[in-house]
Order: sequence, then structure tokens, then C-alpha cells
Amino acid sequence: MLAPLVAANRNGAGPVGDQHDAPDRVHEAAAEIKEELSTTLGEARSGLASLQQEIADLRTVVEELRPRPAATAETTTAAVSKEHGDLLKTAARVSSASLLCHRDIWEFITGHAGRHPHFRVPPQVADEGDQRIRAALSGRSLIALLISLHSIKHTANDGDGDRELATTVYERIEESLTGLTPSGTPVTITLDDRTAAPTTPPAANDAESDDEPVNTGTPPASTEPDTDPGEEADPAAA
Repeated sequence: MLAPLVAANRNGAGPVGDQHDAPDRVHEAAAEIKEELSTTLGEARSGLASLQQEIADLRTVVEELRPRPAATAETTTAAVSKEHGDLLKTAARVSSASLLCHRDIWEFITGHAGRHPHFRVPPQVADEGDQRIRAALSGRSLIALLISLHSIKHTANDGDGDRELATTVYERIEESLTGLTPSGTPVTITLDDRTAAPTTPPAANDAESDDEPVNTGTPPASTEPDTDPGEEADPAAA
């Protein structure tokens, strides 16, 4: 729409009145184009939102259609203690917990807890470097993870490593869920223990030790003159 108006104005074509009206017509055309672009952009955004909602719905349907066992042998044979039940209730109060661990630990977690009907794989798993990942787990997924770990603790064979891994992760989650309050910082579960940095003794201590006198065990000789009045004078001196 702007091209004919600009060309006519540049070439000086058209009546004088049209040349005076050209700027107004250009502004009107620009306003119409801007309105059309705004309408088109709004329609595109609306279409994108609808597409995202459809993708979310499809993901939910696929998740529901995925076959899940009703109960595993581990779950049915593991005894549920009162402490374990209370821990599950605590996990249900958590909106989201941040889990930081190695990729191998994450594979162990998803391999066991992923079969539980309450577990949901987070849509995003962030790379933290050094083969570490960070994932956000909901309270529902924490419940599934705790149930799976509790079952492994009581049913795994001795010496295969599963019991040790499950116990470590279970206890670390239990520590992170201690002392929850309605207001505070988000729950963070960290499996990234490291060795303590070596400490160097201060140099001031070494300097002080160099200035200390050496104890030889012999008392120092007295430098004060003997002024005992009871002492008799030497007769030879008289």
C-alpha cells in the first residue's frame, strides 16, 4: 500500500492537491498496516498457545496409556513402618524439590521409581557439569521415589549395591525433608559430597615458636649482690 504513494510523491506525479494529501495518506496506510500486523501477531500467539495446550494434553494421554504394573513384588513384601508413613505425608506437602546428583544416580532413580504410578519424569533435566544433573521433582514423585527406595532397602540382595544406593538416597531425602515450614527456601536434595580442602597452619604460629627461648632445665644464675648482714667479713681481708 505504501509503495504507490511513495513512488508518486517521489516522481512528482499527480495533482497538487494529491501531493499535499500524500503525507496524510501515508500515515493512514501505515496505521492500517500496523493494525493488520497486530491482528496477525495476536492470532499467531493464540494459535501457538492452543498448540502448546494440545501438546500438553497429548503428553498426558500418552503418560496414562503407558503400561504400569499395579504393584511389584518389592512393594507387597516390604513392611511399612510408622516412620516411613510419616515421611510420605511430609513429602506430600512439598510442591517441588530440586535434586542434584550424578547422571548414574539419576538413571538408578528413574529405573526403579519410574515404574511407580505416582512418579512423573520432569520435563526438563538441567546439566550442572561434571556429569551432574539437576531435576525438579514434585511431592507426588517424591512419594513414589521414597516408596521404591524403601522397597529396595528391604528386598534387595546383599552385596549387589542396590540396597546401599537406595539407603543412601532415602536417608538424604529424609534429611532434606526435616523441619519443613509453610514459608522458607525450596527443598534441595544434594548427592554431591566432596573431600574437605586441606588446611595450612598459620605462618604466625611458626614465627612465635621461633622466638620462644629454649628450656635447658638449668635455672639462670642470679646477678644481684650478696647483701646478707649476718655474713662475717673475711679475717684475711682485715
